[in-house]
Amino acid sequence: MAKKPYYITTAIAYTSGKPHIGNTYEAVLADAIARFKRKEGYDVFFMTGTDEHGQKIQEKAEAAGITPQAYVDNIAGEIKGIWDLMGTSYDKFIRTTDADHMAQVAKIFKKLYDQGDIYKGYYEGMYCTPCESFWTESQLVEGKCPDCGRDVKPAREEAYFFKMGKYADRLIEHINTHPEFIQPVSRKNEMMNNFLLKGLQDLCVSRTSFTWG
Repeated sequence: MAKKPYYITTAIAYTSGKPHIGNTYEAVLADAIARFKRKEGYDVFFMTGTDEHGQKIQEKAEAAGITPQAYVDNIAGEIKGIWDLMGTSYDKFIRTTDADHMAQVAKIFKKLYDQGDIYKGYYEGMYCTPCESFWTESQLVEGKCPDCGRDVKPAREEAYFFKMGKYADRLIEHINTHPEFIQPVSRKNEMMNNFLLKGLQDLCVSRTSFTWG
């Protein structure tokens, strides 16, 4: 009898700086779950890795006088080294600069574009460079980034968008039919009340104001 598959992933660590306790905490929790599920007889695939693109990385590489690739190679090596030192039982350590990853992203992007789910438009709002996030005026806290508290600046750039709003009704129906799909319940309620039921916005999926992305 074939084993039932069980897939688990961490959020992939951002390589703008050295790993911190938050990254390590998440890896330890995921590793514990993966080991437990293997003991239960599941066919476990445990993935972790690094997110290696973005404006912040490009700026840090420039400040260090090296290429972005050299910069992320160094940081990714440190992160993987710590995971290995802890004996983390991951099955795959993915890097977003991996050739196979980039090829698959390009393949999926093209498929979505060809079927009309990706379109070109303009993204504008208040931008926080450290967080690499756009915010509306109403989301700011005392005029600053709600995540990190730093200054933001007006920004507008051409970008591609995914028609996420097109699938809102389908998502709402699925979550209502399968209430266990998002756990814990507080997160399910947050997703429903703050995003889906208010009217799901299309998602910006590209950046044009820098090259390492």
